[in-house]
Amino acid sequence: MAPAIGALRPYRGGPTIVRAVAIDPLRARTMANRRRALALVAVSSVPLGIAVGLLFWWGLGWPWAIGGFVGGTLLLGVTMWWAAEPLARHTLGGRPADPVEHARLLNVVDGLCATIGVHQPQIKVRSETGLNAAVCGRRRKSATLVVTQALLDELARVELEGVIAQQLTRIRCYDMLPATVTVATLGIGATMLSPPEPITAMDRAAVNFTRYPPGLVGALEKLEAKGTGVPGASRANAPLWFADPGAGQGPVTGLKDRIEALREL
Repeated sequence: MAPAIGALRPYRGGPTIVRAVAIDPLRARTMANRRRALALVAVSSVPLGIAVGLLFWWGLGWPWAIGGFVGGTLLLGVTMWWAAEPLARHTLGGRPADPVEHARLLNVVDGLCATIGVHQPQIKVRSETGLNAAVCGRRRKSATLVVTQALLDELARVELEGVIAQQLTRIRCYDMLPATVTVATLGIGATMLSPPEPITAMDRAAVNFTRYPPGLVGALEKLEAKGTGVPGASRANAPLWFADPGAGQGPVTGLKDRIEALREL
């Protein structure tokens, strides 16, 4: 039987203390998101590898075809992986948050980063009438958070904290990674290899940090009432957003279902 954390465990040289190790409840989701992102890149780069391989086979024979397939697949895969973050950041748009104009937003983000345990992302604001937010990035340290001005105008502080906590939780467990890679693949394979797990799981994780489910519930109710549409949203970048931005490819769980799930807590 394994010793309890912090208990004494005897061994040949005498007793020793088993140190307590902090267990990250989001670790399994983090690893799954990393695997999903790599699988998405691999599958999306295979068609180019096949095309290059066939071209080499037609002109040079089988040995060159195999090399062309491997080389073409690796080249596109590496290119997509490194290009994903700047492409996603570009598609989300927005301007850097102003320290004076957006002081409340910056204060909320700063406090929640310390609570959730992530580096402060680059923060941008889009002048849109839809209430929404998005995150992108391949790494926690280089993540970008984008919010719409309407979200800042309409939400009370506790409601804004609920939305921002959910987005920072996505950064912590790399939920934004498969979605960011999807931008570089133009949405190819997103449904098969990078389906969003129930978005309610991220909502529940967020309120575990804020300790106030009504805050996120109130935010979701306002999003449902006032709309979440964002101009320029596409099939490729829709998974980056907090709620469906109007591209028809947002989180599969509707706002009403998310509200009901939180009310059960």
